[in-house]
Amino acid sequence: MGTLFLRVALLAVALPAAATEDTDMLGAGRWEINLGAAQELHVGSRERALPAIDASYGLGDNLQLLMAQPFINASEGNEGGKSGLGAATAGLKWRWLDAPEQGYALGWYPRFTWSPSGSSSARGVAPPGHSLVLPLLAGFRNGDTGWFAELGRNLVQHGPDQWRAGLKVMQQCLPQLECRLELDHARSAGTPGQTLLSAGGKWSLTPSLLLQASAGRDIAGVREERRRLVLYLGFQLLR
Repeated sequence: MGTLFLRVALLAVALPAAATEDTDMLGAGRWEINLGAAQELHVGSRERALPAIDASYGLGDNLQLLMAQPFINASEGNEGGKSGLGAATAGLKWRWLDAPEQGYALGWYPRFTWSPSGSSSARGVAPPGHSLVLPLLAGFRNGDTGWFAELGRNLVQHGPDQWRAGLKVMQQCLPQLECRLELDHARSAGTPGQTLLSAGGKWSLTPSLLLQASAGRDIAGVREERRRLVLYLGFQLLR
């Protein structure tokens, strides 16, 4: 059961709310809503978030709120699938340094995660207790290319704390297509950690509606615990 708790917690890496964050902001009064599905495949187990929903709101030019809530279905071995509300997340992104002339920005993005359903925790579809991620953000843009990095500590109530790091490169491949390559790493004391490599993109269907998708897998960590495949597909609404 402990392994399943860990895998359900790591499923958040596949969601837009928890992947490597950039330093871009929505702007005051603007909304970004993501609705999609994520899935992780391991040897002998599967975790799926359907639907996976998150919403961000711009409080100003340099301040942004986040709320996220997935519905999780998880199965392990020969056991039947278990479903319920997954861990909810609330976050606040603050871009405290913006130097557009030089092309770089710095920010801070604390995120608090908890289980809104005690029964979901008891059945293993949401991790028990709560956690707090305290990452610093850095971004650099040059023309149609952006590089973004995230580094911080994940303080976990019922489990070992983690160091988490991420690197994302974005390139405007076509006028309507933004390509992305990401590397995300999480490590607890005394463990080799897990490193996820993923690629994906966003396709602008209209100025306010985008289709986004990504696929990846763990390239480092204990072989038996690696995620064999991590998928995300969904829509993003901007307004």
